Amino acid sequence: MVGSQAIVTFKNKCSLVVKTYNLSSYNSIVEGKLSFDVWELEAETNDDEKMIIYGSLKVPSSAEKVNQVWQVGPGVTNDHPRKHGFAKDNLSSFGELKLTNKMSSGASLLAPTPQAANNDKGDWWRVKEINVALWIFALLSVMCF
Repeated sequence: MVGSQAIVTFKNKCSLVVKTYNLSSYNSIVEGKLSFDVWELEAETNDDEKMIIYGSLKVPSSAEKVNQVWQVGPGVTNDHPRKHGFAKDNLSSFGELKLTNKMSSGASLLAPTPQAANNDKGDWWRVKEINVALWIFALLSVMCF
């Protein structure tokens, strides 16, 4: 989504790469530095072939929440992710993560897994509150050439 700063993973010649994008336009998706520090970014696939991004990011100590956006994209061309769809579910794929300085017992470190658009699920995608140590991840399924 325009205005988003994205951490994206995709397959590049059968290995996963992680790149950052500062999305200022729908016309051009250009790799770039984010307005916050990120480091130790890496990705892996799980048993379901979903891609998971691991890494660290620096959030101001006074931040009480961050907004998250997630998408499942159509693929990659010449090592650049292609634009996602613009259906209602695509444009509504965002939520708020409330930050805490401690985890409650039994809380998960991962945010919910993004799903492909499905128009008959109602508010399944809305994040109400999650106690996290702040893991950001994105999914982008592509064929390995």
